[in-house]
Amino acid sequence: MNPFNVKKYFLSGLIGCFWGLTIVSQSVASGITDEREVIWVTAKEKAMLLSEMRAFLNASQKVLESNLSGDMKAVEEAARLVGVRLFTNTPEEIQKKLPVTFTMIGPRAYMGFESIVNEAVGSGDTKVIFSHLAELQKNCVACHSLFRFEVKP
Repeated sequence: MNPFNVKKYFLSGLIGCFWGLTIVSQSVASGITDEREVIWVTAKEKAMLLSEMRAFLNASQKVLESNLSGDMKAVEEAARLVGVRLFTNTPEEIQKKLPVTFTMIGPRAYMGFESIVNEAVGSGDTKVIFSHLAELQKNCVACHSLFRFEVKP
């Protein structure tokens, strides 16, 4: 390795360290804390809930992509996977642990996907589907802004 490359990698590493330390220092100095309400769950429950949320995210992406291409069958299939059927699969022991506010926001996500299914099999208006998806995303943002899951020690 030539001396120029050694200096380049050394300087890149040094700059990276300083940049990382700066970010950490700013976070500590500003006292940033996670003020979201904690929902205490078991490790298995947390994995299940996060898996469900990833399914929402994947379905949203597939709905968006399929709607852009006008493929209403794919829009319907993606949204149906995470609609009301998924809601009925949530175990009762988990439902009992969820705060009232969470249980008010959560079902709106499933119903939002159902409204996308209904539009896709109905008139298939892409603007309406985009509107439903935008409204649905507000629920996701609200929930993630208010709550976090932690495993009970």
